[in-house]
Amino acid sequence: MTDPANDNVKKFYPRDAAKDPDNVLEQAMGVYSEVLVLGWDKEGRMSARASLGFRDGAEMLWVLELFKNNLISGVYHAPNDEEDDA
Repeated sequence: MTDPANDNVKKFYPRDAAKDPDNVLEQAMGVYSEVLVLGWDKEGRMSARASLGFRDGAEMLWVLELFKNNLISGVYHAPNDEEDDA
């Protein structure tokens, strides 16, 4: 049973929390409707996992290409350290 007193408890992560993949995955829980996770396992092999909402491999490839296009276009960028300290 969940303690109602803890319903408003929010976990805070250190600034470098993203260095640990488990922290990244934990922070993503409950945020996305569909996910495609790519990474290297502990033996250094590329591995992938996906939720079952994708129709097929073509839709997953479309998601990858869309992300790649946004990455190349500069949609995603590292936060400016000066802005973080303001």
